Amino acid sequence: MKEGGIRARIVSRLAGMQFVREAMAERTTLSLLRAKPTPKVWMGLGLIALSYIIGWPAVGLLALIAYHMSEPLILAVGGPLIYGVSHLVFLAGFYLAGSRYASIFLRWAACSAIEKWGNAAPLNRESAGKWTFSPAHGVGFIAFLLSGVLLLLFDGRIAAFPLVVFVLLCLAAPFFPQWGFFLPVISRGGSGVKAVALTFDDGPDPDMIPLLLDLLERHEAAAAFFVIGRKAEGNPALVREILLRGHAIGNHSYRHDPLLMLRSSARLAEEIARTQSLLAEFGIRPLVFRPPVGITNPRLPKVLRELNLDCVTFSCRAGDFGNRRIAGLARILLKKIHPGAIVLLHDVSPRGAKTTDWLGEVEQLILGLKSRGYKMVSLSELIGRPVMELLPAYPPKL
Repeated sequence: MKEGGIRARIVSRLAGMQFVREAMAERTTLSLLRAKPTPKVWMGLGLIALSYIIGWPAVGLLALIAYHMSEPLILAVGGPLIYGVSHLVFLAGFYLAGSRYASIFLRWAACSAIEKWGNAAPLNRESAGKWTFSPAHGVGFIAFLLSGVLLLLFDGRIAAFPLVVFVLLCLAAPFFPQWGFFLPVISRGGSGVKAVALTFDDGPDPDMIPLLLDLLERHEAAAAFFVIGRKAEGNPALVREILLRGHAIGNHSYRHDPLLMLRSSARLAEEIARTQSLLAEFGIRPLVFRPPVGITNPRLPKVLRELNLDCVTFSCRAGDFGNRRIAGLARILLKKIHPGAIVLLHDVSPRGAKTTDWLGEVEQLILGLKSRGYKMVSLSELIGRPVMELLPAYPPKL
């Protein structure tokens, strides 16, 4: 069965449940979790605290009594009994304190699933402004759930293990552009056709763009240029030339701060929105954003939703460090190439090498792709959605 058919059946079954129908009618949101705790919740928290008091401390006291009375049977029978009672008290407290919040979360999750799967909206386009459930949320929820189970059944030190794993994943995920841990990302196209898309970051560079555009035109290769706003602002003629040659332009932030994902949400939004406004002066609006160095963070999804942008990364790169290392560039990429690859290159002046050397590597890459039967298509064609739209209300900047 096709993925769409499975999704439709799941959505149909969910929508038919009374619990889900009530959740949809009430439009449950996570804001309800911030409501003031009720007396029932406080009672539950008290029972949870009591469960720890009558747990191991009570068993330890019972062991001391059994030792002084020389009656090991007291501990053998009473120990498991008291420890079992402490678990029941904990479960009762957890039910009183957490059932209301669990109900809110499940109702919200049901609404989100119906809205996301039922509409089958591609990433952000029709769902701008809505909260998106990411793998990070799922992994975090599972980690906290496992931690609670381990805390309930085993030693407290073991209970911390799932949370430690989750934290390590959060620290590692930003450095893997294809993971999409914090938000949906487009890192490759379909694998059914031997086609790839060439993408260039960090420009436009006046020493590179004219020569590169001539090379691409000579080989009839389309490309997408993820420009830095500050450079585009200083080189308007280059931006216009890229568009006149029929290539696409994406947003790559205004300053290309490598530590941008460590900045505040306001700074992140300003960097992306400023570049969007700047490029609007050329009569275009990028629909895709590529974060500097491909690094993402948990704050990025909200910013991109508000600006109605999709996150596009890459699946094939040579590790050229921004053209600091271009030796064997074509050979490295051709070894990694695969159907549907989004290839990452940089249109900035190479360090320690000549511009002609870099252009030679790009041409070798193009020739190598052709010899292997690959088509070089536009990024839009590869991923099946537009990456840029024209704004007729804004005359192109001359």
